Amino acid sequence: MVSRRILAVTAGLTLGMGIVTAEMVGVPNSNTQYPTPIQSTIAGKQYKMLLTGTALRTKAIFSVYTVGSYVQEGTKPRSAEELAAADKPKQLHLVMERDVNGPDMADAFKKAIRANYPEPAFANELQLLTDKMKAFTVYKGDHVWITHVPGVGMHCNLVGKTDYWIKNVAFARAVWEIYLGKNNISEDIKRGLTTRL
Repeated sequence: MVSRRILAVTAGLTLGMGIVTAEMVGVPNSNTQYPTPIQSTIAGKQYKMLLTGTALRTKAIFSVYTVGSYVQEGTKPRSAEELAAADKPKQLHLVMERDVNGPDMADAFKKAIRANYPEPAFANELQLLTDKMKAFTVYKGDHVWITHVPGVGMHCNLVGKTDYWIKNVAFARAVWEIYLGKNNISEDIKRGLTTRL
């Protein structure tokens, strides 16, 4: 089971990013492991990305997805807030632990963003994000990459299914604040994603 999950993460990285020889970092209460460092192509440029931490998103008693947080080598955020605010190449890599239908995933992300940014903030961006999410059920083992592109915004890639841009740097920060902001979805996740800062 463990080797199969490591293989799944490796496959996702090979499809969307690039593997370098790396230490593997586990996720508490999951078999998923994330490599650090990785090599990523962001807006046509190659970057060495370092893992800042890993965490598990749960709902009730169920594991929903694991998440690994990466930031460009040489970026030195000292806190969750600095990491969320950094307009540097950074990525969130989600690996699904269970099936989630598109409308449920969209609703969860919308509520999480609204916890920090009440209406009407980011109305257009949230509409685009939720419309895209609603169109696809994510299944156990699926990989989702969310990439912050400096000066541009956010690129989302559901590996093998769809990808899209939301060109607003402030909205990209709002997505990172789902995990790292003041009103985050879980203090355990916030701690987990910053254990390697």
